Amino acid sequence: MKLSEINVENLSKEQITKILFGQPGNNETQGDCIFTFGGRGIERVHKAVELFNLKCANYILFSGGSGYGKYTYPLSWTMRDNALKHNVPEDRILVEDRSNHSKDGAIASLFVLEEKFGVHTVKKLLIVSIPWHYRRGMLTLKTYYPKWIEYTWHPADYIYHQPDNWWKYPESHGYVMKEINNLIKFVREGQLIDIEVEF
Repeated sequence: MKLSEINVENLSKEQITKILFGQPGNNETQGDCIFTFGGRGIERVHKAVELFNLKCANYILFSGGSGYGKYTYPLSWTMRDNALKHNVPEDRILVEDRSNHSKDGAIASLFVLEEKFGVHTVKKLLIVSIPWHYRRGMLTLKTYYPKWIEYTWHPADYIYHQPDNWWKYPESHGYVMKEINNLIKFVREGQLIDIEVEF
């Protein structure tokens, strides 16, 4: 079934999990850059730093602005500052600090990648975000980025946002339900490409 055809009200928690959560990639995967979607949790930084220390890529790109003024200090700056505390060299950290959500974060980050590498040279990105952001994050990149770029998924280790427990916690459950509704909405609006999914 295509994403645009899904009625969220008819989905079980198992089906929602299959749609939203992806399978983690191998931490030995090599890429050009570790692309980290914006978020407040330190878990994203820990995952990005882990991949960097494993020499999976030579650069980390942190994406995230002020959230329409919600934050006085851009999310990407906070993530950068924390990565510096974990001994990632400053010249290996790239920052996109203009965006307010995943779509404009990805688009703004494309300019950062162009400035640093030349997008035509980028072959693979390692993607870091909260576990349930897999489908929307990947679809955003596949919608707006060049088709030759490959991606591997490396979810951050959020304790209460895992595929086997998100429904047990009211806050996590709320985030996941908002995510599945937004995913279908954005696909129907044409903001994201429509794809067939098995669930």
